[in-house]
Amino acid sequence: MSAEKIRIIPKLEIKNQYLIKGVRFEGLRKVGDPIEFAQKYYKEGADQINIIDIVASLYGRDNLYEIVNKITDKVFVPICVGGGIKNLDHIKKLLKSGADRIIINSEALRNKDFLNQVIKTFGSQFITVSIEAKKIGNEYYCMMDHGRENSNKRIKDWLSELSKYELGEIIVSSIDQDGMQNGFDNDLALILDKEKKITCPKVISGGAGKNEDFCNILKNKDLQGLSASTCLHFNKVKIPDLKNSLKLNKININNL
Repeated sequence: MSAEKIRIIPKLEIKNQYLIKGVRFEGLRKVGDPIEFAQKYYKEGADQINIIDIVASLYGRDNLYEIVNKITDKVFVPICVGGGIKNLDHIKKLLKSGADRIIINSEALRNKDFLNQVIKTFGSQFITVSIEAKKIGNEYYCMMDHGRENSNKRIKDWLSELSKYELGEIIVSSIDQDGMQNGFDNDLALILDKEKKITCPKVISGGAGKNEDFCNILKNKDLQGLSASTCLHFNKVKIPDLKNSLKLNKININNL
């Protein structure tokens, strides 16, 4: 287990101006106002909030800036934003809106030069690489465009490539477990844990449904963050209770 403090990271998925949630990246339904949810999670003790525009990479929409601006006006934990980032102008606009870190997935897989360009311009610590993982046969593959397209790159190969960069963070999300609320994907977490050349924080996401799921996934693994959405949005898990549970299990956390 990491000696660093484990961070609890709510994930807000945005479609147009709404917070939405699906199961396995499908069947999306409206949950509410992302600005209100971000403020709620901040007050409850979230350590970071990740915001993903889930249709931006498909439709090229860039209406996220106003939402980010309103969230960062009243929320004072790191705000990391992604979805459809394809050029430096997108990044500059998100920074201007108040984003602390940028999350990149699809474009990094499609164009390695883009990742190099972003790092050269803004610095590697500023970048989070998101990996959307789907198990096909006995292998986990990197998906693109919110799980719609297979990059045909294995997770372990992509992690090995990413280990060459000093990134700000890597977050791996299980599409298969997304919204299922029956626990994080342990096999996927082990793949992330085994890539010892990665020196940046590692975050796992997808599948949490109760406090015990957060405690269990940390056993004998070098992870620095746990991300969740469904269980938080629908009050199955509340951040203060979760942090108390982690503390009772002798897991190093940021206090409430």
